[in-house]
Amino acid sequence: MTSISFFRHSTECPACGEESVAPERSEHLSTEEVHHFWCCSNCGVEFETLDHLQTDTIIPTELVRKFLPSLLVA
Repeated sequence: MTSISFFRHSTECPACGEESVAPERSEHLSTEEVHHFWCCSNCGVEFETLDHLQTDTIIPTELVRKFLPSLLVA
């Protein structure tokens, strides 16, 4: 199974230290990078983080067949 690591950075507000649960929005910059935009619910400070996604295994063919059958080419 493929594992993808998310949110390896701190999601604490740089101003007040409040932990944020989810970004306001995210943008995929590439297949390996996602830019997150945060807004602190405690003090309103906006900040940004960058995640580097890593897939460390190949998706098994049986999973592809089960969930994406129309994408397979015979």
